[in-house]
Order: sequence, then C-alpha cells, then structure tokens
Amino acid sequence: MKRNLGPQARPGPKIDTTLKGFLGPKFPFPLLVKLSSTTMAAATANTTVPKHSPFTSSLKSSIPTSKPFLPFSTIPRKLTPSRSLTISSSLSQPNSAAASVTTNAAPKSGFVSRYAPDEPRKGADILVEALEREGVKDVFAYPGGASMEIHQALTRSKVIRNVLPRHEQGGVFAAEGYARSSGLPGVCIATSGPGATNLVSGLADAMLDSIPVVAITGQVPRRMIGTDAFQETPIVEVTRSITKHNYLVLDVDDIPRIVSEAFFLATSGRPGPVLIDIPKDIQQQLAVPKWNQPLRLPGYMSRLPKEPNMAHLEQIVRLISESKRPVLYVGGGCLNSSEELKRFVELTGIPVASTLMGLGSFPSSDPLSLQMLGMHGTVYANYAVDKSDLLLAFGVRFDDRVTGKLEAFASRAKIVHIDIDSAEIGKNKQPHVSVCSDVKLALKGINKILESKGAKLKLDYWAWREELNEQKVKYPLNYKTFEEAIPPQYAIQLLDELTDGNAIISTGVGQHQMWAAQFYKYKKPRQWLTSGGLGAMGFGLPAAIGAAVANPGAVVVDIDGDGSFIMNVQELATISVENLPIKILLLNNQHLGMVVQWEDRFYKANRAHTYLGNPSDESKIFPNMLKFAEACGIPAARVTKKEDLRAAIQKMLETPGPYLLDVIVPHQEHVLPMIPSGGAFKDVITEGDGRTKY
Repeated sequence: MKRNLGPQARPGPKIDTTLKGFLGPKFPFPLLVKLSSTTMAAATANTTVPKHSPFTSSLKSSIPTSKPFLPFSTIPRKLTPSRSLTISSSLSQPNSAAASVTTNAAPKSGFVSRYAPDEPRKGADILVEALEREGVKDVFAYPGGASMEIHQALTRSKVIRNVLPRHEQGGVFAAEGYARSSGLPGVCIATSGPGATNLVSGLADAMLDSIPVVAITGQVPRRMIGTDAFQETPIVEVTRSITKHNYLVLDVDDIPRIVSEAFFLATSGRPGPVLIDIPKDIQQQLAVPKWNQPLRLPGYMSRLPKEPNMAHLEQIVRLISESKRPVLYVGGGCLNSSEELKRFVELTGIPVASTLMGLGSFPSSDPLSLQMLGMHGTVYANYAVDKSDLLLAFGVRFDDRVTGKLEAFASRAKIVHIDIDSAEIGKNKQPHVSVCSDVKLALKGINKILESKGAKLKLDYWAWREELNEQKVKYPLNYKTFEEAIPPQYAIQLLDELTDGNAIISTGVGQHQMWAAQFYKYKKPRQWLTSGGLGAMGFGLPAAIGAAVANPGAVVVDIDGDGSFIMNVQELATISVENLPIKILLLNNQHLGMVVQWEDRFYKANRAHTYLGNPSDESKIFPNMLKFAEACGIPAARVTKKEDLRAAIQKMLETPGPYLLDVIVPHQEHVLPMIPSGGAFKDVITEGDGRTKY
C-alpha cells in the first residue's frame, strides 16, 4: 500500500534540508540537490512548534500517539451512506492558530554535554549528542566508508551503546523489535549505497506496521552527489514512498533541528519510519551546535488529529445501547490504550476480536476474547463479525487479510471506525460513524459517558455471548497428532504453558507465525512482535535482538521457521557476542510451509521450489541448524519425538544465555481455520492437511 497521498499528506515544505515532496521521484537526483542548496534562504517556515522527547516522562502533549499516523488532507472526506442511517464524521479540521504561533523548544532538563557550549565539534559528534538529547541509549549500527565518522563519534559517547548487527537488514529489524517491544523509537545506522539499500525492507515493514524508527545513513560528500560515486545511492529517493518523512542534510547547523523533528515525526500521530541522510563532509565539518531550535512543521502540526467530539462519542454510545449483537474489532492502534479498552469491555460486556497486529491489547485468555479474526482467525471470531449488528472498529485499517471479500465483511452491521489516520477512514470499508482521533482519548471519553449513564443503558448481551460460546465449543482451535511426530501447534502450546504466557515472542513469516498467533495466549501489549503488513521473512531473529536489548531480564523467544531463520542466520553472531538470552524455538519442516499449504490446496500439491532440504538426500535434515549455533558458540539441541518435547523446551528456558532448539515437525501440517484469499466467512476451511488430495 502506497502511503504518500500527495503534497498535502506530507509534513510540510522542507526545501532546505529534505528532497521529499519537492519534485517527483523521477526527477534527476543531482538537480534535486542543486535546487535544495540554492533555495535554502527562501525556505523559512512560518511556524515553529515545541519539541519534546518520546523517551522522557516529561512529554506532556495533547498530540495523539496511540496508533500509526500519516499526515492527511485538511479537507475532510465526505462519507456516503450505504443505508438509511445518519452518517457523521469527526475528521480533524486544520488548526488556523498553528500558522501564527512561534514557540521555541524547551531545553533538555538535566542533560550535561561533554563539550563546552562554544566548543566546535564535528557534525558526527553533533549528531550523536542530538541522539543523546533525545534519550537514545541503544542503536543498531553497521559501519562503512560514508558512516565511519558517526561510528567514531559513537565511541566517544558515554551514553549510547551500539549493538553491532552482522547485516544492515538485521540492524533495522532489530531497531523495529526494540520499538515494538518498548514503545520507544528504534534507531539504526548504515553507510551509503548498499548499506542504505539494505535498510529498505525494514523501512517498508515499519511503514506498513506503523513502527517508530529513525534510520540514519551516511552519504557521499555533497560535491560528489549525482556523479555515480563509489557507494552512492539516492536513498532519499529510494525510500520516498516507504518512509513517513526523510531528510538530506545539506547544512551542519541543521542537524540538531532535523534530529528533533525526525523523532517527533516518528512518534507523533500515526508512528512510522523517518530517514536522515548525512553526507560525509557534513559529518566532518566543525561547528558549534545550536540546541533547542524550534521545529519547522506547520503543515504537519495543523493536520494532527484533535480530541474527539463528545457528540460523536455520545452517538457511538447510543448505537451500543441499541445493538443486540455488537463486536469489537481491535488492531495495532489499541496497543497504547489497553487499559482503556479493558475498562470499555468491563462496562459493556462486548466480545473482542483482534487483528494480527492487535494481539495483546486485550488478554487472549479472557472469556470475552474471541482471539484473532481474519484469514487464519478463529471460526468464532469470524462468525461474530459476520453475524454482528454493530462492528466497533478501533485502531484498524480493514486489511484484506482480515476482511476477505469486502462486500461480505460485516455486511449486517453498522460500522463505527475510530482511527488516528483519516486516510484509513472509508478507504476500504465505509463506516456509519467515524471519529478521527487517538483511540486512547476516544475510549476515555466513551468510558466516561458509560460510567455517567450507568445502569440506565441496560446493556445485556448475555444471549449473544452464549451464542458465541457455543461456537467456541463447536469450533475450537485444534490439531491432530500422528504417532511420534511433533505437531507444531503443540510446541507453541507447551511454550505458552512453561512461560506462563509472559514471554516476548518474535516470529518470522509463514505457518509458524500464524500458529504463534493462534496458540500462544498473549496477556499484554508489546509481547507479540511480527512482520504483519509486509510479511518479511527473516524478521524474527533480529527483532528478538531488539526486544532483548530493550527489555533486559525478560524472556524473549524467537518462534521461527527454517526458511525465515536462515534469511538472517548471521545474527546468531550478534546474539552470542552480546550474550543476549534469546531462546530460538525453530519449527523445522524443511519446506516453505505456507507456500506448500497453498500448493496443496490450490495447485494439486505440485512442488515448485518449496523444498528447502537437500534433494539428493531427503532422509537427512539439511542444513544442520545446530552447526550454525555451534559456529557461534550457542548451545543447541534437536528434538524429533513428541514425548521428548516438554523436557527439551524446559531445558532451553532454563539454560542461561542464548539457546537454539531445533524442533522437527511434519511439512504436511496446514494452518487452520483458513478463509481463502478474497473469500468470505461462508468459505471457511476447518479440515484437512497435506496428507489429503484436493
């Protein structure tokens, strides 16, 4: 999904320091640089706003931060009713006051620089101190020619620790894992050219899943930009559509402001990745930094959502009171409002279905939890949405893997959509009532109304809940066991039991990812780290690194598949050197399991390059994953029989430091239930596997 929605969708004119939004992506890069350098004097913004750090508890702002944000048009979308029901929308109006207010950023309290106030220092040192002032403690940086100065400056920092990845993609995925598990922005650094382009998958992943990441890249010196210099890539142009915003620094004096803006943009509204590209000569240039410069984001600030309109919240409460079969559909936008969501459910008794990204926002083991909905969601979650008369869509984007056939999705229901990004409202499914706001603020307002009305509302959904409980009994999540073979679902159930549901779980992408979503019972937000929108294989291992760095002392488990694991297997070296206590539960079926499942179902089981073992000797496990662990000094074991699995997982969890457990599972297993792509609830598949012909 392409996020850039035209000039109005961008944070504002940044001619002096960024190329984004000025000329089209096909314009020659050298001309972009020339234009931006010759028009700097004319690029004075009219508005400045106070700056703050997302890392500090002193952050006191009315700006919503619950769900991902993309700047949106100042013209509210006119919603078209699909039935005879009043349509109302509270898309934010532009704040005219924002265009005339100038406020300087407040200085960081308690920060002590290692330099005298008037002491010149390199641009790279200014950059590192700017990161320190934002509260950054950990970065994931891989050095190269164009970023050496930054790494030299990092060695002079007493605050920032660099966790050295073994590949830049590992670095950006680790930064994502850091951000997803902590709620703080993750920071990664790479050199120019191939180093920068190796960040692309991670930036796209952060964009689609709305994860706050600040990526910093070295660039060739300014005089060499556009000459096809060694390791030169126009990374600003490359990442234009997969970042929330990006910068090319052309003046060393802009570094403090740009870093502040980057962190503000990454974490405010709908979070997302921001890239800063810094030429090497800027890194080397001596300057005296001007801290606490005002931010220059007038357009962006005017488009941030405001507090929800109470009249719209009253209308939502009225719809709830009139409903007989309501259901909550919650996504990643609810991760920061878990307490408010739980209070709302307590007040109303409405059952909760979660998206893949929303897992953990409501406890999976709660009697009112329907667990995950969508393509591989539970039958009862999809049944609830299909039969509902009111769908409360909070912090979601009606993704195709949730809705299937749009016309059939919640076709009987009135739809209420609350989201921080107005571009998502009405994009795929037209709501009857919409509120463009931080879900946290909206839920607080709704809860306040519910508490004030109390028993007068007479909410009674007992019959509806009993109907759904019957579906839970009739169609539970289950699996079959074949002799001594280990069902992969059983391995995850055991892990859930032995960790008491308290581990931070990362995954790769494929069957193991879906089983981890189905069979591990998440208790709280930020326990579940997975590549949702992009579906990037190789995500699990480096994401676990980021989670372990951000959460020392936590149990971090990478549930991975052999296909995903090997894509970033080099990060075992990082785990070993840093002695990160990451446990790897490798569900090894020697195949690309999810593609095999589709081959079984839709291609008459014709294998088209989905076998990952050695075709000349299929009796042996290939490659031997234990050897990868051994090469990096990480203890490892293999288990092939179900009866031995519990003891093997227990040993993995009890062993200090990192550990790899290679669990051999049958490749014939299918992820069920399954609604085929583009299908509806009536098309749900609940039986069968690769042992059956279709």
